[in-house]
Amino acid sequence: MQAWHYHLKRRLTATELPLHDLLRREWLIPKSVYHQLRVKQHVTVNGVYQSVNTLIHPGDLIELTFETNDFRTPLPNYHAGQAAQTAVLYETSDILAVNKPIGQKTHPNQPWENNSLFNDVASYLEPQHCLPYIVHRLDMETSGVLLVAKNPVVLPILNRLIKTKRIKRHYIAWIHGQLNLQQGTIDAPIGRDPFDKRKRKVAGTNAVTAITHYKVLKQASDRTLVGIELETGRTHQIRVHFASIGHPLVGDPLYDPQGNQYVRLFLHADRLHLLTPFSYEPILIKAPLPAVFNQKVLLKKLPK
Repeated sequence: MQAWHYHLKRRLTATELPLHDLLRREWLIPKSVYHQLRVKQHVTVNGVYQSVNTLIHPGDLIELTFETNDFRTPLPNYHAGQAAQTAVLYETSDILAVNKPIGQKTHPNQPWENNSLFNDVASYLEPQHCLPYIVHRLDMETSGVLLVAKNPVVLPILNRLIKTKRIKRHYIAWIHGQLNLQQGTIDAPIGRDPFDKRKRKVAGTNAVTAITHYKVLKQASDRTLVGIELETGRTHQIRVHFASIGHPLVGDPLYDPQGNQYVRLFLHADRLHLLTPFSYEPILIKAPLPAVFNQKVLLKKLPK
């Protein structure tokens, strides 16, 4: 059975609060895992197991031990990929942020596949005796920052931080046409396209809330470069939202009628504002902008 140990010293500037509140409210440890910490007495304060009502003071040392069977999350099981293809942007003992290339799937759709980003990451992490856990996804046609948990301890914490918008993801994209507003919000529910199982659609089948914020960065004669932040994270959200207002993303193979004329989908996850679990240190992770985004004339496919 694998175990993860954390030795966490309370900041001298921190406020006093009960151990229960520190674990559940501040550190966002899920209820089921918190229960295991208590039952197994795997949480100590200054080396001693204490009641969860114990007041935690600045400078106190809290030690936590987590075991595999504390978690309901299945163990990842990926075939080996190519570790050398993993472009690391940021890494700690708990977290890995990589620069996903264009044209690669985030994770395999079938158990035997071995060419997704997570196959490569699994190989990269193997010497560390770590497994990759999916925190969020990027479409196959999208490049940029992708966050990976290296253990089941931080996975639910990172998921909670994303859900509550404390981890923020920023994208950059070229869209067709010019926008009337310099910044705005697209608030339109997204569901499945009943006529094409590959696609999503505004007000489609089983539609759910979807909110996208954008800001104009640069205008060209017939295209606009926009910065984008997501308030929700639906499949194809950015692509569907801009297509729905008549400004599809340049090079989009599904939603841009001219999409097959371009070398790629011009959507890139360029920044991620991370809060690290337990310490909640703010970290800005950037993925270099692909060279084609800087072209004055967006690159089209060469004629055959």
